[in-house]
Amino acid sequence: MAAKKAGLEKVPVILKKFDSRDETIEYEYKMQLNSRRLTDGEYFAEFLKLDEIRRSNPNAQGSSDEAIGRQLNKSARQVCKMREIAKKADTSLLEKIQNGSISINKTHELIKAAEAKKKAGVIKEVADEKSSNTGKGINSDSFKLGVLFVLSELEKGRKKGQILKDKRIAKLELGELNLSEEDVARISQRFGIA
Repeated sequence: MAAKKAGLEKVPVILKKFDSRDETIEYEYKMQLNSRRLTDGEYFAEFLKLDEIRRSNPNAQGSSDEAIGRQLNKSARQVCKMREIAKKADTSLLEKIQNGSISINKTHELIKAAEAKKKAGVIKEVADEKSSNTGKGINSDSFKLGVLFVLSELEKGRKKGQILKDKRIAKLELGELNLSEEDVARISQRFGIA
């Protein structure tokens, strides 16, 4: 129509044939992507569509991140970030990407920071649990009792190997090792332990 208004009688045309509807859509996306500059939200939406097409195609070959990256003119790493965002981001972050108020890279950084914070909290909980008497760790009283036991055994002339094989060592972890008051006082005084 526009060609006729411009007075053109012949217009060059390229005809393309595709084996499947998915190939047609992928080609169409690539042509659209090459013709304009997209926002991160638009790239993310296109990634989701292309990823769905790729996952539904049983004949897809090669790395999906690389293939989608070529179609989006993005690196495989950037596609990997988008995939991680799609899996881990909450709806508010996804909305912010779509409306352009946050970039893909910033969203990925926020997700990683939240994971690190959560992991640090878990590590702290494990450390707290080990330092309490309910975990596998021993508390300070049990530790002191263990030191006193080892010192008393050394005073009796026993060797390190003998002490470590002693079945009473296992009782230290349970807080069941009983030294007489006299032994505790004598050893504490001799080694200056309060």
